[in-house]
Amino acid sequence: MPALRTLVIDTGNTTVFGGVFTGNRLTRRFRIQTQGAASAGCWKQLGRMDRAALCSVVPAATASVSRSVARHCGVRPQVLTSASPHGLGIAYREPGRLGTDRLACALGARTLFPRQHVIVVDCGTATTITALDRHGMILGGAILPGIGLWPAMLAARTAQLPAVSIRPPRRAIGRTPEEALRSGTHHGHIGAIREVIARVRAEAFGRAAVVVIGTGGHARRFAHSGLFATVQPDLILTGLNTFAAQSFPDA
Repeated sequence: MPALRTLVIDTGNTTVFGGVFTGNRLTRRFRIQTQGAASAGCWKQLGRMDRAALCSVVPAATASVSRSVARHCGVRPQVLTSASPHGLGIAYREPGRLGTDRLACALGARTLFPRQHVIVVDCGTATTITALDRHGMILGGAILPGIGLWPAMLAARTAQLPAVSIRPPRRAIGRTPEEALRSGTHHGHIGAIREVIARVRAEAFGRAAVVVIGTGGHARRFAHSGLFATVQPDLILTGLNTFAAQSFPDA
């Protein structure tokens, strides 16, 4: 019997990050712009799917993307929400306000590191830090501006600071405004993440062992900073694949 094909889709503020699993093996990944994703030709190119799952932090795009996938891939995606039968607990005061991208990453962390305490650091448009205990309870966490927003906001809100790319600086001491901005952005973001991880870790887990996972589009730039025990760029796709398997048990 051929392995099942599963389409997984993370609809983010800037891009749609998606993938195709054949069985439990990720065989294809793609990114497209969120704007216009509902009519993107890639859905038709992917072919027929046996099951599909979607999470979205852009409610306006959820229904249209779902319809397009159903039309071109032959299956309507199950949409992950806090109320879905995902198997995790959520300690938020209002569980429905937890971002479903954070929920999907927590599912991925639970899949890859079962029955371990984990902290997921998702480095995207925003950088989110989420604590998940070994019993499968999402304890909460923190949200800070993603690294790309730091220089963009400074350029937008000041008269003389220029817009710069976010490539890592060669040294901490910048000798031009551009070099200084790159230094502050890069090292400042690392420092902010490190501080939040330390506080979340102490509050949630004390001295217990914790796996700190880096993920998201910007995670690799911090891979050698000592922040993470492991970098898992496809963590959210893994979580959505787990959710799809739960949602389509007879597929």
